[in-house]
Amino acid sequence: MAGRWTPLVVREFLRCGQATYSELSAALPALSDKVLSDRLAQLTGAGVIERRRTPGWPPRVRYVLTSQGRALEPVVRSMWEWGTARRDVLG
Repeated sequence: MAGRWTPLVVREFLRCGQATYSELSAALPALSDKVLSDRLAQLTGAGVIERRRTPGWPPRVRYVLTSQGRALEPVVRSMWEWGTARRDVLG
């Protein structure tokens, strides 16, 4: 997993467990559509999230955090705590 914004996308999944593209876009407004699409594809390929398509019209897609993704929680939490503690120092 690489790339700018990836930890924030993972953090959103850890917070909610699942989300639609629209929900993620609203939660992370600084991300362009291309970056969000790229990160979702990357995380799906890495087994961190799973793409679930609901039958019907219009088709609906939800992204769901996998158990492998849930295992990233201590890593993301540590990064968040480290950054928060140094926010004033790093400016």
